Amino acid sequence: MRDCESNILEQYRYIVDETSMVSKSDLLGTITYINNKFLEITGYSAEELLGQPHSILRNPDTPSEVFKELWDTIQAKKVWRGIVENIKKDGSKYTVEASIYPIINCDGNILEYISIRHDITELKELNFKNEMLREYDVSQQNIAREKLEAGIVNELDKKNCKVIYHPSDILCGDFYSLFQRDDGSIFIYILDGQGHGVSPALTVFAASATIKELIKGKGGLKKICKKLFPTIRTFLGELEQLSYTMVMINPKGNKLSYASGGMYPFKLKNKKDIFRIKANNLPFMDFSDIPEVTKIDISGWKSVMLYSDGLVEHAKKDEEHFLPSRLIDDPSLIDYTSSALNNYEFSDDVTLIHLENNFNS
Repeated sequence: MRDCESNILEQYRYIVDETSMVSKSDLLGTITYINNKFLEITGYSAEELLGQPHSILRNPDTPSEVFKELWDTIQAKKVWRGIVENIKKDGSKYTVEASIYPIINCDGNILEYISIRHDITELKELNFKNEMLREYDVSQQNIAREKLEAGIVNELDKKNCKVIYHPSDILCGDFYSLFQRDDGSIFIYILDGQGHGVSPALTVFAASATIKELIKGKGGLKKICKKLFPTIRTFLGELEQLSYTMVMINPKGNKLSYASGGMYPFKLKNKKDIFRIKANNLPFMDFSDIPEVTKIDISGWKSVMLYSDGLVEHAKKDEEHFLPSRLIDDPSLIDYTSSALNNYEFSDDVTLIHLENNFNS
């Protein structure tokens, strides 16, 4: 029976020796035992370490407070655990996850200390590289985000036009712009790219750049759509789609043309009522036809409001200041809503444009 127990104990010892750096020291920290793994990692021989203080391995850059806390712990008959960077014989550094146990006799006195260390140098270096890559990725996405937002155009007076733009991520699938055309008409749009990864953000950026060029020419919304969407079709992915609302108000401010696909109804307010203008197209995909354009009479209108689905498809959608009908009825809530967005987590981008009628002022 004793032989069996001895054999099992020997197996335990073998496993620990193969996987861990093990050392023992006396009450003053002088090394009294080291295993082969310890020698393998540090590069020292047994003769060079036995009888030496553990400080022979100390990294001088480690704050002295660390070792004070270590000694205070083990001298209080408690186990100390921590991560320590040490120095090998050749001067290179290695990092260990260490546990130091006080060995206590029957009288409650400390006899010696035993330390079990796991070399985590490669893991630490890998974590460092991963962190560097993560920081680089974030920096590149921020650069891309800045470039995307630099492409947003807003030529309208802020007194008459309020905008909420709250991306849920660094790269945003929502994009918008507002143009005051040379003929006096106004053209506004919201795009919502839907797909995987950064592709939707690139799609809306490319579409917006195309719109920016087309808007310089003459002609109404129908002419713009006829030129725009065949171009959009060329860079839409197979599983990607573009939701959009495009609105053009004529120079007199009494007619509105729109093309909308895959978006919530935009809203139009006159002196008495608020109207929901439903989408007249499906979301645009690489096989879609050129969207239909609808023209309506808006004589006597007070305001128009466009918004993306992020404003209504979220956990707080029932709160009054997020309701589009409430916002167009009381535009003073828009500024509050814009500031309140930072207090909530949104799974989608939020874009809202509220334009007041300024054609007769």
